[in-house]
Amino acid sequence: MGKSAVIFNEIFLKHDLPSHPENATRLHALLKTLPSFNIPVQDSKPVDMELLKLAHEEQYIREIEKRCQGFEGHLDPDTYYNEHSYYAALMAAGAVEKAVNLCFKENYNCVLCAVRPPGHHAERGRSMGFCIFNNVVVGALHALTSGFKKVFIIDFDAHHGNGTQHILADNPHVFYFSSHQYPFYPGTGSENENNEHIYNAPLSSGAGDKEIKQVYGEILPALINKFQPEILLVSAGFDLHEDDPLTNLKVTDEGVKFILETLVMTAREKTMPIIFTLEGGYNLQALERCGEIMFRLM
Repeated sequence: MGKSAVIFNEIFLKHDLPSHPENATRLHALLKTLPSFNIPVQDSKPVDMELLKLAHEEQYIREIEKRCQGFEGHLDPDTYYNEHSYYAALMAAGAVEKAVNLCFKENYNCVLCAVRPPGHHAERGRSMGFCIFNNVVVGALHALTSGFKKVFIIDFDAHHGNGTQHILADNPHVFYFSSHQYPFYPGTGSENENNEHIYNAPLSSGAGDKEIKQVYGEILPALINKFQPEILLVSAGFDLHEDDPLTNLKVTDEGVKFILETLVMTAREKTMPIIFTLEGGYNLQALERCGEIMFRLM
């Protein structure tokens, strides 16, 4: 089975607005069944600032730090902040940086970064869609500077990861693959945006397990085989679930299991590590079940 771990820190619970769908109860739900499994939990660490600057403009980082100093409000119409949000965002990005180190230096094969705020909508110089820093991009860039030559990002969140695609658009060493509801927020992710290292698989409202099994059972394996990556990074957004209140996909527990099983088994068959980082998912009962599915596979 190899070595696995969950990375978590209490600061992820302090970035919180109970009336907002992206609140601290999400992590409680995701991790509820973790004590039933023999998976060690490791602490996060703040992201290396020079690494963060590879993903985001320095002026933007400073602005986030300044606005979060003892205040609360909104960075954009969807993304709130409080006095803990800047440090939580540093620790969320740092969790994926640490996960890469565990895989590269200590031969871990599967790591889940149980983090908040999420990241895949954050662009180089702006927050968006509940996201402040782009955690998975930080992980991808760190993987490249650590010695991994090719990185493959899989994003199964119901919303397209516009920020991830935006930041990595000109980086041929990273392949970005996304399945998502389309047309839908944030409006990006059409097939017209695909190129040699970007593949969007837009799904119509109401798409469910049948469509997911085609995308993850047929399309994705062929792309991985062609690109030949050395590490998989996954933006794990569980809002594709049929019970999610913010989206219109109809993927069941079985469909989620199919995705996770396919990704974990692909990583094992190709003897490369896989890192998951939490993105969306706003139904607490579905999050709890998805967490349990994941822990059984780790």
